[in-house]
Amino acid sequence: MAHKSDPKRPAEIYEPYEEQAGVPLPVIWIAIALAFWGVLMLYDTGDSVRVSLNDRAEDSEALANVTPDEGASLFEANCATCHQPDGEGLRDAVPPLAGSEVVAAGPGIIARILLRGIDGPLTVADATYDGHMPSFASALSDAEIARLASYVTTRWANGPDGAASSADDVTDLRGEVADLGSFAGGMELARLIPSLPPQPPMPAPSAAPRDDADVLQLVFAGRDEVWSCASCHGDLGQGDETTPRLAGLPAAYITKQLHDFREGTRVNESMHLVASGLTKGEMTALGTYFATLRVPSNAGAVLSGDLARGEELALQGDWSIGVPACFTCHGASGFGVAPGFPGLAAQHAPYTAAQLANWAGGERHNDPLGLMAEISGALSTQDRRAVADYLATRPPVPAVAATMTRMETDDDQ
Repeated sequence: MAHKSDPKRPAEIYEPYEEQAGVPLPVIWIAIALAFWGVLMLYDTGDSVRVSLNDRAEDSEALANVTPDEGASLFEANCATCHQPDGEGLRDAVPPLAGSEVVAAGPGIIARILLRGIDGPLTVADATYDGHMPSFASALSDAEIARLASYVTTRWANGPDGAASSADDVTDLRGEVADLGSFAGGMELARLIPSLPPQPPMPAPSAAPRDDADVLQLVFAGRDEVWSCASCHGDLGQGDETTPRLAGLPAAYITKQLHDFREGTRVNESMHLVASGLTKGEMTALGTYFATLRVPSNAGAVLSGDLARGEELALQGDWSIGVPACFTCHGASGFGVAPGFPGLAAQHAPYTAAQLANWAGGERHNDPLGLMAEISGALSTQDRRAVADYLATRPPVPAVAATMTRMETDDDQ
């Protein structure tokens, strides 16, 4: 007899399910309202974004047309290492710009000083200084001198009348002062600036080794196997390309290099021959002679180096590769620190780059503190070219008094 299924018992293949219920009408209306609100918000936001992008584009265009204060940049690169970023100068060494009667005289005076430099004592802001400021005539263009003069007078003299200076003004001044040389201290400046306080007299000229017939013989004619200095370094020690500039280097530094050439601790066959024929006294006299020379720069950026990178290395260094600023050791503006650190300003770029390569390669190792090998080794070839080119564009090392070079050399021996 066939078994009949129990209608109350589900089949073994039965799967439970739930019938779909309709969406409540209020929920549908809420969803529609939310969707409509979202569309409105997207439209409004999109319009705001378009306005914002347009505003940003206008701002970017405006920023592109704004140049940074070039006067401030020029001051930082050329003046701040001596006069300090705040214009306060260095006590007993570098006169301040803030509160200076010279700066208050206006941009024309500042431009003249930048073109000529100052040698001799100067009294400003109730203090007397006896320094030597170089001429920037070879380092800066007429437009750059104009901007720098305007910046200095505007910042530290509260913008006197006529604070703006133009390149044309400086061009006219350059022609006017081309053959005048440095200002003879404050006494000569006082002729142009009646408001200056009483100025100290210029010191009487002292006998310098350049008046010594024996020294002049060595410089210009040589002796036996001692070639004349001028035959390679120029009549005024200005150097050329791979031959270094000697004018303005510390006397004791020059004397030490001659000694090192003779002893072989610095290698150069020609200089070994020359130095071997000199007495210790002659080395000292030659160092003093070249230290007292003041010569315009004949160097320039010729290595296609990145001048901005060179300026960064000279002024700030690059601690990411362990390199301090050049001016930390070699003095403000690269003018040198006697007796061990030579001036770098206006040195010929090929010579500087070659010396850096020699230190990096171990061919030169006669620096007193042994720092140059490590520093040079951390610099890439491009960095060496960059810093050498930048230093070549700097104004030349100012001359120092013969009496000071003799004292420095005597103390070093």
